[in-house]
Amino acid sequence: MAGRLESLDANEGLERRRHRHWYDRLMMLCDGVFAIAITLLGIDVSAPAGWKGDAGSLWPHLAVQLDAYATSFLVISIFWLAHRRFMAMILTVDAPVTVLTLVLLGLIALVPAATRLVSAYGTIATARMAYGGLIVAIGLVISALWAYAGLIARVVPREVGWRLRWFFLILMVATPPFFLLLVFSLSTYRPGVVPGLLAMLFLIGWRMRLWAVRRMGGKPYMA
Repeated sequence: MAGRLESLDANEGLERRRHRHWYDRLMMLCDGVFAIAITLLGIDVSAPAGWKGDAGSLWPHLAVQLDAYATSFLVISIFWLAHRRFMAMILTVDAPVTVLTLVLLGLIALVPAATRLVSAYGTIATARMAYGGLIVAIGLVISALWAYAGLIARVVPREVGWRLRWFFLILMVATPPFFLLLVFSLSTYRPGVVPGLLAMLFLIGWRMRLWAVRRMGGKPYMA
């Protein structure tokens, strides 16, 4: 009888270790892809071709590149924060969570290429639409990940109430299109405007989200 109980304890311990191993390896992969994507953004910032050393041709060229860099840096950072927040509330990493996360990472890896496109052809509407479509796609994948974990598989702790689960889902679905609509509605495009607007919206949204989470009985770390 004692041997049987020891066997059950060992099996239970192995199951816990397996889930922890899956979770840790997935998060290591996520952090690595997000970090590499941000690093590649900086590598693409360079002087104009055939630059002779004059500041008059350098700064206008760098302004466009740095504008695209700052925008994508903020975009990747915000999505990383959202993914980190959701994964901190997901108890178990199963096959759908893994697959959705891999799809998310595949889209994140495309952000540097989309940034180069916008940096070179930012005045062309098609380039901005391609970049915007990628941002919306990333937001939808994170939304699908949270919807599966919180509403379908229910691998989220009970302390995260249903109102909070739906609130996070609606917020994640609506935020990228709202930002893109606001950006595309700008009558003039100047370097620094879009990243500045994005940073301001992030700070305002974070405070509003924190207030809403508290009103719905959540903890500050959930925001």
